[in-house]
Amino acid sequence: MIRRRFKTVPAVDLGSLTIGNALVVHPAEGISRESQALALGVAADPDHDLVIVDLPAEAPIPVWEAVAAELPRRRRGIRLVIGGRTRETTALAGQWLAERLGRTVIAPDGLLVPSAGGALFVHSGPGTGWVRFQPGRMAVWHSKRFPSPSWDGPATGDAFPTSARGVAEPLPAGVWVRPAVAEQHLWMHRNRLIHQMPQQREVMTVVLGSPGGPTVSVDDVARLWHRLPAELRELIRFAQYGPMAAPSGTTIGQMLADLLGEPVTFYTGLPLGNERRPDVHVVSRDGHPAWKPFARELTFTPVPAGEAARGPRVRSHRAPLPGLTAGSAPAVYWYAPDAVIEVVPSGLLVRPPTVGQQTDDVRAVPADPLATYVTFEDATAAMATRMRDLATDVLQRLEPAVRQAGAIVPATALVADHRPAGGVRRGPLDLPAVPRPGVAEAAVAVIDAEPVAVPESGESADGGIRSGGHAVPRGSGHAADPAPVDPGPAVSGVVSVAPTEVPAAPPTTAMPTVPPATVPTSPSTSTPPVPAPAPRPPATTLPTAPAAPPTVAMEQVPAGPAAPVTAAMAAPATPVAPAPSSPVQPEPPGQDAGRAPSPTPGPARLESLSGAATGPADQRRVVRQPTPTAEASGLLPARALVDERDWLRRSLGPEYGTRSNAVARVLSQHPGFQGALARSSEDLLTDAVAVQLYLSAAGPAVDAGLRSATVGPHVPLARCVVSGLNRLPSHRGPAALAASPSPQEWELYRRRPVHTEWAFLHAVVGSVLSREGDTDVLVWSVTARRTRLLEPDATGTADRVLFAPGCRFKVLELVEPRDGARGLVLLRELTAAEVDETGRVDAKSTSLDELAATSLRQEKQRWEADGASPRGAESPVGPLTVLPGLVEDGGRG
Repeated sequence: MIRRRFKTVPAVDLGSLTIGNALVVHPAEGISRESQALALGVAADPDHDLVIVDLPAEAPIPVWEAVAAELPRRRRGIRLVIGGRTRETTALAGQWLAERLGRTVIAPDGLLVPSAGGALFVHSGPGTGWVRFQPGRMAVWHSKRFPSPSWDGPATGDAFPTSARGVAEPLPAGVWVRPAVAEQHLWMHRNRLIHQMPQQREVMTVVLGSPGGPTVSVDDVARLWHRLPAELRELIRFAQYGPMAAPSGTTIGQMLADLLGEPVTFYTGLPLGNERRPDVHVVSRDGHPAWKPFARELTFTPVPAGEAARGPRVRSHRAPLPGLTAGSAPAVYWYAPDAVIEVVPSGLLVRPPTVGQQTDDVRAVPADPLATYVTFEDATAAMATRMRDLATDVLQRLEPAVRQAGAIVPATALVADHRPAGGVRRGPLDLPAVPRPGVAEAAVAVIDAEPVAVPESGESADGGIRSGGHAVPRGSGHAADPAPVDPGPAVSGVVSVAPTEVPAAPPTTAMPTVPPATVPTSPSTSTPPVPAPAPRPPATTLPTAPAAPPTVAMEQVPAGPAAPVTAAMAAPATPVAPAPSSPVQPEPPGQDAGRAPSPTPGPARLESLSGAATGPADQRRVVRQPTPTAEASGLLPARALVDERDWLRRSLGPEYGTRSNAVARVLSQHPGFQGALARSSEDLLTDAVAVQLYLSAAGPAVDAGLRSATVGPHVPLARCVVSGLNRLPSHRGPAALAASPSPQEWELYRRRPVHTEWAFLHAVVGSVLSREGDTDVLVWSVTARRTRLLEPDATGTADRVLFAPGCRFKVLELVEPRDGARGLVLLRELTAAEVDETGRVDAKSTSLDELAATSLRQEKQRWEADGASPRGAESPVGPLTVLPGLVEDGGRG
């Protein structure tokens, strides 16, 4: 509604016009565009008449008499906005109008900045803001912001340094804790925060960091927190906008809650739009708003010393889809009679109505600033199939922006891989300080396909979860299109790999109650491929299967004190278990892979399995490794490792106490293990001791037994090692080792391009000046684990990675050594999703082969440019006796 009226004062012609929520007093010639835009956008003032005086800067002071004549006669106060005037003129006009009209006048003392939602923010330095003028009284400071939120006041009105490198700067919507850098790096972000982030009456938004700027410390945030009155702290919502410094193994939200000793709430992005309920948008690397996450606010609670860390609570959220019926719990919606959708920090969780262990694990996974995950629970095979189908349907129904940033991932893979590495922690809202994915990172991307099963997960260079058959990309429901890759010139000896049959793994069942192996297995022909659950958090106490404890061959120890297992495990004082010398044939499909080894009479020593290679390589007879039975496999069974761990503790005797104490000291200093040690220390320490024992002199004997598919004491030790590896950081990318393959090995690799390694496979990350062997073997790793944390002091290798038993490797390229040039073998670790029920490799994965091969070649070129080659000589990571998946006939490998 627009009302116009004119009054004439001697020598001054003014008019007034109501535009929107304001009365604009202007010259008779018309209203300036600036004043018109301000009036159209300004918020209503329920307590005052909002008056915009649009006068030229050169207008004389007596014109104010004409302005007073234009104003209606009311008892309400006036909020005065004057264009083109200095602070002194505004103060004088405000006091004069208060005396002239007998009304309270509130006028700005400083630069007036229109902001999001029609708010008006006044800031020109300390003490500036809206000032109250009353007849016969001194002017007093009134507020910083209009409309004035409940938290507005002197404590949130002025900028102050939080440290030598940090500043707390007032914003219309709250406070910006930012780095102290040059203005040229701030103005664009400041404008965005002023003009797009709304001011909320009962919420004070504290923005942290500046995109592209230096990291801000939580100490800077803590100083602001303690500066504010206690009643205002409950109104704070933190919104991370730029990088924050935090140690590895924690999140910014949890770290801040622990530091302050009080609960804190974080937005999962920047609140933008409507001031009553703004939309929260994820922030891109350059600070631009992206899609809207489903979880809007996350509350972090401080964790008392010695207790396990808990995941954040979803404080507010938006519905995943329109028309869904709310469930009985907060943030839960019915999607099918047998399934619900739950809003979790990382995105959405599709699960059965009953809350299981996986539910709590997924709830603890922090939000990812680069992707939103539609996670499905996969505790059993049937559940995985059903929930995966529903998750696929959910993703396709989401709005385009979210769907483009979305990815489907099994619960086990998400939980296993949610901890990024690096000194600057990517927390719930912490933006990664990493470059965009390049060729090496693109090599692991899975081409757009229907969601598939995964056995394991790993960390990629861009911090994403890419696991098994699932690529969890940044920014789309499928893998981001990589930059064009030049495959390079053809190399002599390149093998063209066609879809091939893969030897079947020992049949396994779904493993909902124990941490599974990190390696894929082929399911039996009677069941479809399903995700093999990835490792659960070490703190989880898992129930054992109801079946009676199996009889384990390694339990056949003579009565009396347990036979100690020495560090080398080469000559135990007492024989511990039998070990047939001949390979065991694969058992028929349908057998229980979780069965314990059957006892076999006769003593055996681990040293009898070790037999190192002797004689020239071309004189050795090499065959493909036999597929072991469940009793001879190092894969985790579908039950808890109660018997295996108990055997290891009893067999080590007093030495176990010494080793476990040493391991406990190491793990207690690692943030990722502190909570787990407090809750489930015995199993965790036993598995860690097993890993460290294997990395010592016991390793070759264990590997020899696994490659020969024999039953013996190496099996329970290997299973404990696999369980321990599941708790270590994963490695995705190039890994290297050296070998001297025989002509027979080259021929086997040409004839059968996919091979399964049933023992542990050692490799290293990086390169050193070494020329062991005559061939470099480069592997693109998906599930290998970094063992630095548990490496033995004397013989440890800092950059070792370890593949667990059962990993499949596909041959990408073969170049035999000739004329003094080193040979080259390029391998790619396959995932369970790439192999169907019959053991054939998906032909669609050939594009991954090209990317992986290109990345591995480039890695080798970088090493050669540095004058280095893959490590192969240093103690435990020596050159391979035979290539992965092969074994010397007679059990030697």
